[in-house]
Order: sequence, then structure tokens, then C-alpha cells
Amino acid sequence: YHMQNDSMRFNQQMKLARLFLFSSLLCVSITALDNGLARTPQMGFNTWNHFACGINEVLIRSTADAIVSTGLAKAGYEYVNLDDCWQVSRENGTGKIIADPKAFPSGIPSLVSYVHSKGLKFGLYSDAGLHTCDGRPGSLGYETVDAQTYAQWQVDYLKYDNCYATTAPETRYPVMRDALNATGRHIFFSMCEWGVDNPATWAPKVGNSWRTTADISDSWGSMMSNLAINSALNQYAAPGGWNDPDMLEVGNGGMTTIEYTSHFSLWAISKAPLIIGCDVTKMSNDTFNILTNSEVIAVNQDPLGVQGKIVASSESDAFRAAKAEHYMRLAKQVSHLPRRVASQKLHNMIMEEYVGDGVAEIVAVPCNANSPAQKWSYGSDKTIRHTADGLCLDLLNCDTSSSAPLGTFPCHVGQPGQECNSQNQIWNWTNGSSITSSLDNMCVDVYNNVGPVVQSYTCNGGANQKWSLGADGLIHSGDPNLCLATGNPSQVWAGPLSDGSYAIILFNVAGATQNITVAWNQVFSIVPSTVSVRDLWAHKNLGQFSTGFSSEVPSHGVVMIKASPVA
Repeated sequence: YHMQNDSMRFNQQMKLARLFLFSSLLCVSITALDNGLARTPQMGFNTWNHFACGINEVLIRSTADAIVSTGLAKAGYEYVNLDDCWQVSRENGTGKIIADPKAFPSGIPSLVSYVHSKGLKFGLYSDAGLHTCDGRPGSLGYETVDAQTYAQWQVDYLKYDNCYATTAPETRYPVMRDALNATGRHIFFSMCEWGVDNPATWAPKVGNSWRTTADISDSWGSMMSNLAINSALNQYAAPGGWNDPDMLEVGNGGMTTIEYTSHFSLWAISKAPLIIGCDVTKMSNDTFNILTNSEVIAVNQDPLGVQGKIVASSESDAFRAAKAEHYMRLAKQVSHLPRRVASQKLHNMIMEEYVGDGVAEIVAVPCNANSPAQKWSYGSDKTIRHTADGLCLDLLNCDTSSSAPLGTFPCHVGQPGQECNSQNQIWNWTNGSSITSSLDNMCVDVYNNVGPVVQSYTCNGGANQKWSLGADGLIHSGDPNLCLATGNPSQVWAGPLSDGSYAIILFNVAGATQNITVAWNQVFSIVPSTVSVRDLWAHKNLGQFSTGFSSEVPSHGVVMIKASPVA
């Protein structure tokens, strides 16, 4: 079915804003923290994703050596950042933080000096709570002494987490900002608030970057959930302050090379920090080639500093918003847990949902008895199950508003503790009549009688609300040529660059190769008659195109281009 332009439906745009909790009333001019840093997103390395607490000074020295010797430094990666577990206690009397003497026998100042001698910058980690997420001493109440210590040690970067605190982060994070500024040393302030208090709306005045999501894990589902949340916040990023969907997992082994290429491309166009999270002393050729693609990095580091966004999608605005809200709810469910426990629990919950290609939007498309996407069954428990993956027809987030989106989701009818007692997966249906939700008595409805969007809508007896299950497993709408199906998701991302061109990504979210098209009128406000296209992964000029560009894109893959107006 045809891709929808994001401006297709006004009511979906309004729901998108509501569901992300960022209404148009909040879209005001926000001045980023003016400490002279982060004019482009930060690039570097962090220990957590690969090493967690298994860190020591030998690791950091060898990492700094490898960043220089492999050419990563030349590619733009400059920060070498210690995450949690480097600190163990505080000095009596002064309260000064003490590094683990076994892991760092030479002391942090010596390590900083070594990293600086390589032409790199050094970063540390702390927490805006009583303890770090792994139970080490936090900075709450010690902001001034810690900031002064970091400055004395010549630290260049602080990642500041959000564990073990009961007051609002809006009150705790500015205290460290002021303490850092008072030292006179320019220290990059990376806020790790996990997105739970909508930091994009207030953090630009506090930090140089702010986490918009829970911790990432090395899986396609985790990467996609963080991307979905971060993608709605493009208006808040600007030179000086950036949305942070968490560090890169490229090279850690949990995704394919195609998926890692997509991960890196989407982080680049999103103006996300490019913080390597793998062991750079043992990179494969594929990992190195992804991390050092100069043309993709140039998109991320472009001085215009405008975060790319989805300009066209085969999924409706409302469905993408519902997915993002769902992932935020999952993150909040585990936010009270210790960091590693929370990360693993969140990872497990997301992976449970990624049966096949995960949560999919329900659409109405021309019937095809040979398509697995169109095969269903209706059970005695009143669930409508997708035959290909066993997932259930679901009213996402128990949304009872008109035009709420529908999707497939792991079946949970009969399981205790489920949201709205699983009524959002129970459907009252006599074959040939309306399918009504047990939650709100709304009907499954083909939008505007032609689709492809299928939604929950006030029952009106129309043909677009009548459904018949055939012996072949197809669910026909009142228009017998349209059948209920799971969508074949794809997206077009675009972001302007300082030279007047656009970076564009054709992103195939689906489980099979498909052709994806971008029309120039979806990207350019003033549509040029001719556009020159360059493939940023093939490093090849593809020619000039008049109305748009199409390409076959592999499953979970991207085609990333630079589109430059010619005339």
C-alpha cells in the first residue's frame, strides 16, 4: 500500500503530539546551555555497553591507544569515557571522591594525562543521587566538591545518571551544571535522566545532551524502541544541546551487519551522540567500516545541526506515536530498579514483543490468499490471532479515544496483572458483522472506507465496519476486495544540511526486501526540478532525478543518500 505523508491526517498529527506528551504549546524557542561545547554531537567511546563494571586503567590506556592507531580519532572520535564503577568511597572530612585503588592504582589524574597525551579527551561518570546505578558513591550533596575535583583532574566530560534519588531531576541536574560552570573549566555535561521527566523540554538549559530513553541493549528491538521515542523530539535538538537515544551498540555482536549499518545511519541523521560501545581493540572490519564512514559522520556533524525526522511512512502517525508511548511506559516500569537489573528486564520485555518483526500496525489491503500477513483465526477466548506469528489483535495502550490505532501484540488474555485486564485484546464478533472491542465497544473500522489505515471508531453499521472470516483465514471487510493484514513497515527520514542539500534514509523496517520511494516534495519546501543523488554507503554518485528516488532496500536495512538540488 502507498506510503503516507506525515501531513496526511490532521487528527493523527494532534494525537501524535498528545501521546508523546509534547503538545504544540511546548514548542517554544529553547536556548541550549551556552558553555561553548557541543556545537555538533559528541563523538567518543564509553565503557558501559561492552565492559560494564569490568574496567581498569589498563583497559582505558589500551582503548586510547587503539582509538588513535586504528584511525578512529582521525574520524572524529575524541572522548574516552569511564562509566560507572570507577569510584569506591569518599575522603573523610573533605568528601573528595576516591577511585578504586585496585582498578586504577595510578590514579585518575595519571589516566587523564595519558589520554590527553594521545590528543584525546577524558570523561567520567557520576549520578545525581545518593549512589550511582551500581551502588557506588553518587554526587547528590557533593556537587561542588565533585565538580572541583573533576576540574583539578582536567576531566573534559561528565555523564550524569539518575539513580537513587527521590526528588525531581529538574531540581537536581541544574545544581551540577552550576557547580561545573563555577570551576571555570569547560566540561561537557551529558545528562542521563532516561527520558522519564521529558528532559527535552527543559534540559537544553541545563546540559549539552540529555538521554531521551532507557538504556539501549544489543538487539534490534531495543534499538528500534529507543529510535521510536527519540524521533518525536527533533524540534528540541540544536547546536549546544542534543537528544541522546543512548550509546552505539555497533560491534557488540547482537545484530547483523545490515542492522548495525541501519543503527549507525539512523543515529547519524538523528544528530545523536556517536559514542562507541564496543571493544575497539578487537573490531571486525565491518565494525570499523561502519564506525568510520566519513560521509555518514559528516551528516551527523553538519554545522546546521538540524535533527532529521520521518517525512513519510507506511505506518500512520497515530500508530508510531502509540508505539513510542508504549516503550516509554515500559521504561518507566523498570526505572526504580538497579541499572543492570532494569536494563535486562527492559531488554527481556522488548524481546518478548519482537516475535517475527514485532508489533505491527493493522491495515486493510487488497486480499491475497497467498499472503501470510493476511491469515487470522478467531478463538473461543475471543482473541483474533495472526496465524504467522501467533500475536493478537490489540488496542494499543488500552486507548479508548476515537481513531485509536490497532496493532498486533503478544497475547496476554488470562494473564494476571495486565493493563486494562486484557480487555484490549478481547473482541466480540459474529462472523459477517462488526468486530467490537470488549474494552470500549468501539468497532474495527477501515478509515474513509478505502484504508489502508484500520482504527477503532464509533460503531455506525457501515460496510467499512463489517468483517467476515473465510475458510482460507482471510478476514474480508465490507468491501470484499479489502482484507485485514499486518503492515509492511517502511520509513523515509530526511534532514537538511548546511550546503542546501538533504540527507535522506530509506529505511526498511519489515522482514523482507522491499522497494521504497522518496518524492522530492516530501523533503524540499521548494521542490527543485532536478536533484543529484549520492549513495553515502556505496560512496557513489547515482545520477540526477526529477521527481524522486526509489531503491530496493533489504530487510532491516537502509539506503542513505545525499540529495542536492541541481536546478
